[in-house]
Amino acid sequence: PADFIGVNLQIQTNVIHSAYQHGVKKLLFLGSSCIYPKFAPQPITESALLTGPLEPTNEWYAIAKIAGIKTCQAYRIQHGWDAISGMPTNLYGPNDNFHPENSHVLP
Repeated sequence: PADFIGVNLQIQTNVIHSAYQHGVKKLLFLGSSCIYPKFAPQPITESALLTGPLEPTNEWYAIAKIAGIKTCQAYRIQHGWDAISGMPTNLYGPNDNFHPENSHVLP
């Protein structure tokens, strides 16, 4: 887990900082719905963030994503930079699985 979270933190920190340094006007950081607690009330609201334990199977990924969200927030607070975060909850596309019994997408 140390290598996994370390690489993820390095990548997103480098992207965020480089975008700021090079004058990017607005940055959209993509989070993930896995940042919310495993047993968050449904439908999930933003206020559920950091209110309970994460899903153990993707905890390190979720923690890195939370750090990215908070990094964008820190740049907004300290530098007034327009770095925002969005949490796409269900992405899909060509060649995805649309089977009604075992897909992650509602057709």
